[in-house]
Amino acid sequence: MTQRDISVLLSCIPLCLGILSVQVFHEAAHFLVAKVRNIKLGRPTPIPSPQVGTFGCITPLLSFPKNRSALFDLAFSGPVAGMTISLFMMSVGLYMTTHATEAALSGFPVVPVGFFKCSLLTSLVVSGLAPKLMMLPLAQPIPIHPLFLSGFAGLISSALNLLPVFRLDGGRIITTLFGPRFGGISSAFTLLLMLSYSISGASGIAFTWGLLIVFLQRRTEVPVRDDVTPVDDYRFGAWVVALGAALLALTPFPGAPWFL
Repeated sequence: MTQRDISVLLSCIPLCLGILSVQVFHEAAHFLVAKVRNIKLGRPTPIPSPQVGTFGCITPLLSFPKNRSALFDLAFSGPVAGMTISLFMMSVGLYMTTHATEAALSGFPVVPVGFFKCSLLTSLVVSGLAPKLMMLPLAQPIPIHPLFLSGFAGLISSALNLLPVFRLDGGRIITTLFGPRFGGISSAFTLLLMLSYSISGASGIAFTWGLLIVFLQRRTEVPVRDDVTPVDDYRFGAWVVALGAALLALTPFPGAPWFL
């Protein structure tokens, strides 16, 4: 390995640490809520991703949650915590980019402007904090702080976990809100939608993630002890907002290319 290869490898360390920190934050939220709600969790198993570094972790339930609200709180906490810290990292990364010296910018990773438009939510963040970037040509290369890229990867990973499919956090949430029958219907519909994106070539990440879900997350979830008491309206409203943010994160800006 040459000295140049080592320097390239070392330059990836901040980005990797940033991506891992989002996942640690995600899992810490799960375990904190599990402790409060008296739910036993298994050891999280990380799932690597060639597109965003990691798809998250498989964290099995080892006990029966008390009721639907307890399972909702457990499932909801992780991806929302991940999205929150990711958006914060993206904002700080943009600030550090726009205020960096030329010497510092020369050491940042470089992405095309079109990268910022591969996600509507990302476009909104960039438009609010660095609007001039959005007016450049899609192919224009732009140096960007690694913290922004770490936050972006965490945002996409958290959004994918909010999809209403099987034993994903989003699948657990949809089951607590509408019951297992509707959860099965939403899982099938979402997977078919992901398959259509894959076949059309619109999204490469949809095929990879869908395949992993089918093989690793399709088993029936552990039932709750009280499956009659419904989830309150406040939790339902919070889920609607979070799912909307996730869909914005996974949908590209109109006319922009798919980078995922």
